[in-house]
Amino acid sequence: MGLEIERKFRVRGEGWREAPAVLFRQGYLSRDPARTVRVRIAGDQAFLTIKGKGQGIARAEFEYPLPLADADTLLALCDGPLIEKTR
Repeated sequence: MGLEIERKFRVRGEGWREAPAVLFRQGYLSRDPARTVRVRIAGDQAFLTIKGKGQGIARAEFEYPLPLADADTLLALCDGPLIEKTR
């Protein structure tokens, strides 16, 4: 079982601006507070991520690679608007 621990950091300087940009497209198959199921395409890779309910700063997390074609099909099944962002 994977474990996600939520952390936030402040970034100093401007060096982060030189990192290569990657386009992300994602949507949620389930937004239930007890579990979320997300489909994400990041550049030329795709993932299915399942997260459990948080306990403090940690929660169970499982992430599996998906074929891009499957991820595109799953995005069409997602609840709510799709999210597009560049990181």
